[in-house]
Amino acid sequence: MMSRIIEHSHGHPLKNQKILSPNEYSCAACSQGKLIIRPSFTKVISESPVFLERIHGDICGPIHPPCGPFRYFMILIDASTRWSHVCLISTSNVAFSRLLAQIIRLRAQFLDYPIKTIRLDNTGEFTSQTFIDYCMSVGINIEHPITHTHTQNGLAESFIKHLQLIARPLLMKTKLPTLAWGHAIIHVAALVRIRPTTYHEYSPSQLVLGKQPNNSHLRIFGCAVYVPIAPTQRTKMGFDSPSIIRYLEPLTGDVFIARFADCHFNESVFPLLGGEKSIPEE
Repeated sequence: MMSRIIEHSHGHPLKNQKILSPNEYSCAACSQGKLIIRPSFTKVISESPVFLERIHGDICGPIHPPCGPFRYFMILIDASTRWSHVCLISTSNVAFSRLLAQIIRLRAQFLDYPIKTIRLDNTGEFTSQTFIDYCMSVGINIEHPITHTHTQNGLAESFIKHLQLIARPLLMKTKLPTLAWGHAIIHVAALVRIRPTTYHEYSPSQLVLGKQPNNSHLRIFGCAVYVPIAPTQRTKMGFDSPSIIRYLEPLTGDVFIARFADCHFNESVFPLLGGEKSIPEE
């Protein structure tokens, strides 16, 4: 009777009764039915790599609906300062070229801080032989997590989630449609770089550049902005500044840049994408 109870007691409720020895008994059914993926504990407390010693990267997407031609966004984040770079990409095939361009830019801008390790997912864009050969030629070690073990690249995964958690309410606050997610992500990435993180008293921008960031240019995301019309597009009696967001093209995702000093912002008005042609009454 006791042997039958022990045999079918896969939960092992009798192990505290000194009937079974954990070192002598192994239950195959429990190993197959109760095996779980254990979390990867953070190493931030035990290690403090210098700037650019280890970079984490990842791609988020495809995202529907697309933001113009963009369906993905790619992130790079430094393990030490939490400095980050975010860019929108149309397809995952261009991730390699964007990543390579950013690596070259970092190596040229920060000569005293060589990139030693890059941790990326096992996607085909990051495992190409061309990319591996380039990293080997400049002394960069490439790390890839075990397949389906996203916690080994947890810093990049958590940063993507952090961007999404902030960008989502930004879109909900405005009258912009979901397809403007790309502009919200870029806006959030700029905000994250100039605010302190959980692990540092100073912002990533201040840790990297050595000076306090200037936030006087910040405006509420999605608010109305009045941009002077080019002289060739003006009429004799028409408005010099339309009540629309001029720099956002909803079909292509293009951003038209205007000089900040020439723009007038109304942070209490959130127009629809495309805006109204008339100036709202006061």
